[in-house]
Amino acid sequence: MRLGIYGGSFSPIHHGHLLLAESCREQCQLDEVWFLPAAVSPLKQDANPASNAHRVAMLELAIAGNQAFKVSPIELERGGISYTVDTLREVQQIVPHAQLFLLVGADSFAGFYHWRAINEICELATICTVGRPGSDLNDWGRLPEVLTDDQMIQIKEHFVEMPLIGLSSTDIRQRIADGRSIRYMVPRSVEKYIETQHVFRSQESHVS
Repeated sequence: MRLGIYGGSFSPIHHGHLLLAESCREQCQLDEVWFLPAAVSPLKQDANPASNAHRVAMLELAIAGNQAFKVSPIELERGGISYTVDTLREVQQIVPHAQLFLLVGADSFAGFYHWRAINEICELATICTVGRPGSDLNDWGRLPEVLTDDQMIQIKEHFVEMPLIGLSSTDIRQRIADGRSIRYMVPRSVEKYIETQHVFRSQESHVS
């Protein structure tokens, strides 16, 4: 099985996330894509994040009807800081015969040099990097200093193209806090969930 691993805060999940996952599924010929909401992101601390339960519920609503998409709570169950290398080790134990592909937006890839155990990450999974607005996929920074030539070639061979959609969960949360519309930024089912559950509007959103 060719398995895509897509981690993030997903607070909330939006159409940019879904399009990234679908673009990778199609272009990398993935059998499944697992969405893994982080317990604590090591490089990005969200202000006013939704609770774990809310984030999982919104993910489930967003991917409903797509048999190739799954939600995995393994990072939430593990707790603590969600280091990608730990997650890939755990997924490898769960599905030892799967070929793993790590889905990374170009904005996150820009900080890849600072990730923990990046050489092991590249050994455990093929890195699929997806372009986003304002990203420069030719800017390798210091990666050639720490990755092997074969690892760099593999990364270059797995760029994924997608229509550029300038959405961010941070901006969506701000729009919600300001009482502005998020229609067409997130799936309608997620929008209705946010409205009915008052996510990002009250202390309830902080309850795990």
